[in-house]
Amino acid sequence: MHCRPACRLSSTTFWKTGIRVHDIDSRRAPAVGARPALHAEDDIAWQHRATQGAATLTANPLGAAARTAFYLARGFTESTIRPYAQSCGFSFGLRNHGTTSLATRLTEWHAVGADGRKIALRLPEAWDAQWERTGVPQAARIAFRWAQFQTENIFEPGDWIMGMATLETPPPAPFRLIARYHDNKGAHEVVLDKLECAHD
Repeated sequence: MHCRPACRLSSTTFWKTGIRVHDIDSRRAPAVGARPALHAEDDIAWQHRATQGAATLTANPLGAAARTAFYLARGFTESTIRPYAQSCGFSFGLRNHGTTSLATRLTEWHAVGADGRKIALRLPEAWDAQWERTGVPQAARIAFRWAQFQTENIFEPGDWIMGMATLETPPPAPFRLIARYHDNKGAHEVVLDKLECAHD
């Protein structure tokens, strides 16, 4: 989910778990995000937070019940969304506090389980391919895509982006998430530690 200073809010749905959707009219692009006068991430009780250089990454684990309800309201059936809802998922937020742009690619993010095994994130495109195969309506697929932390993002100074993401498999807890980003000085990593998948 995505907000930049140009966003204008028209309506809000908020989940205390960190799932939120806003209908936004932005000069840059249709987006999902927060009130321009406030830092939207301040409205959420983030369980995990880490800062490296210009980037602050926050995360909340998302349970199956909350995600199921969220997507049932957006055109999915319970059986179709079940694999996504039961996967190890998080709501992530990332803010650029710096003075230059930075970029993220989910293909460069991974978890490291308590057993030392590295686990990749499942990309939104992989889920969308599954929705296409199972005949999910286009409107529901679009709503799903907007709610995800996108595979590639560019953050201008002050930008904040929030969205959901899932891991390919649940790591043994506690695990850490290593999130790489790039700026004009090269590659950097933000590390969230002591994570666990949600258990409904």
